[in-house]
Amino acid sequence: KNCQLIPNGFDFEFFKRTVKMEERDRLHVAMMYHTQELKGCDDGFEALNLVKRKHPDLKVSLFGVYPAPENLPDWITYYRQPDKETFNKIYNSAAIFIATSWSEGWGLVVGEAMMCGCAVACTDNNGYKEMAIDGTTALLSPIKNPTVLAQNIIRLIENDSLRLELSERGYEYIKQFDWEKSYSKLRS
Repeated sequence: KNCQLIPNGFDFEFFKRTVKMEERDRLHVAMMYHTQELKGCDDGFEALNLVKRKHPDLKVSLFGVYPAPENLPDWITYYRQPDKETFNKIYNSAAIFIATSWSEGWGLVVGEAMMCGCAVACTDNNGYKEMAIDGTTALLSPIKNPTVLAQNIIRLIENDSLRLELSERGYEYIKQFDWEKSYSKLRS
């Protein structure tokens, strides 16, 4: 049978790039927090601690639906269930977004971060790889490997041109996942 792939789409009215990458603090990283082991947040925390040793001025914006993890250091700010405005502020103030899941069906947070212009460092699970192309739209690291994730974060912090290029290419690439386009294809 003849068939057509209709990708999931994003709401480009909800998440928007409002701050140019050049205006963002290169040492500001954002990450989603989840209590499920499969989301790999412990790997993310380990990677961030490695980065913090090399770049002591690192700051992190963490968001999620759960209560804040215990004993967060003062360089990590946690936002529980952020509203639309706060969500956009988180994504638009961070220069880098990291995603740590071991498995995903769809890389929702990676797409949201790209929509807001973040440079992305994430694990190489298939859900993220729908939009995260290593060296083109993101830097990918093996699942459960915080050391390589930390190295990718450090590369983005220390290499302005790479960070800017990945940010812009990710921002342009993610536009193809517009839910209006997907809906139009579904209707036709």
